[in-house]
Amino acid sequence: MAGMVAMAQSPGLTIGQQLEDYDLTVKYIEDNYAGFPDKVVDNTRAAYEAMKYRLRDKVVGGESTAWDALAQYTAWFNDRHLRLQGSFLNEDGHWRGYTNQYWLRQEIYYDELMDEYDPKPVACKVTDKTFLIRFPTCDMELLDLKWVKNSIKLFKKSHCENLIIDIRGNGGGADAMFDPFLNLLYDHAGTITGAEIRNTPQNREYLVEHKMRKRLQRILAQNPDVEFMAYSNEILSGGKKTNAVRRAALIIDDGVWSAGEQMVLCMKACSDRVTLYGRDNTGGCLDYSNLAYLKFKYGDSYFSVPMTRRIGLPETSIDATGIAPDVRIPLPLPARLTDNIDE
Repeated sequence: MAGMVAMAQSPGLTIGQQLEDYDLTVKYIEDNYAGFPDKVVDNTRAAYEAMKYRLRDKVVGGESTAWDALAQYTAWFNDRHLRLQGSFLNEDGHWRGYTNQYWLRQEIYYDELMDEYDPKPVACKVTDKTFLIRFPTCDMELLDLKWVKNSIKLFKKSHCENLIIDIRGNGGGADAMFDPFLNLLYDHAGTITGAEIRNTPQNREYLVEHKMRKRLQRILAQNPDVEFMAYSNEILSGGKKTNAVRRAALIIDDGVWSAGEQMVLCMKACSDRVTLYGRDNTGGCLDYSNLAYLKFKYGDSYFSVPMTRRIGLPETSIDATGIAPDVRIPLPLPARLTDNIDE
C-alpha cells in the first residue's frame, strides 16, 4: 500500500509518460467498458467530454498526476467496479480505495463507526437451536472453498434447526464460493437477471488470455459484430430441497458488494426460508461486473474495467440503491465485528 502512495506522486515519470498512461486508459475504457454506452449518452456526452479534457489538461500543465486524474475520471461513472486498484492513507489514518475519495456516492466506513470492523470466518453454535456462519468474502484467495463446505458440515453436526449466515463486509469474488449455501437452502427454481458482455476485440482477447469462460469465447468469436452478447442463465434450477434448515437469516451491510450481492439475489430467488436482515442496504456494486485488470504502461499499478452488464438496465439496477433488507435492524452498531459473536 505504501507503494501506491509513492506511485501517486509519480516518481521518475515525465509528464509525457503520465499523459500516455492517461490517454491509453481513457481509450480502453471508452472502447471496452460495458457501462460506457449506458452512461455516455446524448444528454451526458458534453459533460463527459468536458470532464475528460479538463482532467487531461491538468496532467499536461503539471497540476495533477495522471493517477489523480484517472481516479477522478473513473469516479465520474459512479461504478465501484471501475477504478484504480490501490489505496491511499487519509488524514484520519484509514486506508481507502484510491478512487473512493472522488465518488459522489460515498460508502459507509464502518471502521470509523466501530472500534474494530474486520469480519472474519466463523462457524459455531449461538444457541442450542441456532448456528452462525460468518462468510466475509467470496474471494478464493482469501477464503478456501473447503472452509465453506466444512462450515456446512459443522452446522449439520450441531443439529441446530436455525441458521444465521452473516455476510457483512463480503466485498465479492467468485460466485462459486456461495454455491454450497445455495444448495443447502434451495427450495425451488428461481429467476434472476442475466448478464451480457460488451463484445469487443480486447474483451475477447482478455477472456482468451486469462482462460475465462471458454464456451463464451466461442460464441463471441462467431458473432464479432454483435455489440452486446447475453451469456448467463436467468433460471436457477436443478437443486434438491434439504430439510437441514428450518429458518435462515442472511445478515447484510453496506460492505456487501458484487458477488456478495449476487449471493443475496440467488438466495432470495430460490429459497423461501431465507429472510434478509440489516441496518443498511448492500453497497450497490453489481450492475457492471466481470472485471478485466489492466496494468498501466508506466505507472506501477492496475485499473479494473467491467466487461459485462446486467440485462435490462436501468430498470434492473442494483447500484443505484443497493439491496434493501427484508427486516431493517435499527440497533446501534456493535463495538467489534471480527471473529466474535457480536452483541
